Amino acid sequence: MKEYIDFAVEFLGLYQLRGEIRIDLAKRNLEEEAFGLCWGNRREAEIQIASKQWGKRVSREDKLKTIAHELTHAYQYLKGELVANRWNDNISRWKDREIHFDPKNETQMPWEVHAIDMENQIYDLYHIYKGYK
Repeated sequence: MKEYIDFAVEFLGLYQLRGEIRIDLAKRNLEEEAFGLCWGNRREAEIQIASKQWGKRVSREDKLKTIAHELTHAYQYLKGELVANRWNDNISRWKDREIHFDPKNETQMPWEVHAIDMENQIYDLYHIYKGYK
């Protein structure tokens, strides 16, 4: 797991950014049965990765993809691309544009589109790098 995290951090260029990232590989379900969660700002990011979802163990593939996904959000926070509104959960800033968050269309939010793209790229490139798929 550490080797994969190091690969993802290097791929995203997180070593070049200021700030601290904490990753908690939770031994439980996360709120709303999420695979992972990330909160942050320009100074720090906190990531939680679920080990269970809906009472079942999360697969290794899903954990790895989730790690890459949430590290992408950490990158977005540390770079200041994604700024959560502390006073209104329905409004965030993405690359200096105000975006109204719609939970029903979460995967279509621009920061999610970016994170989904990165999770797949990192997962696939890591397996090419390791010589297997």
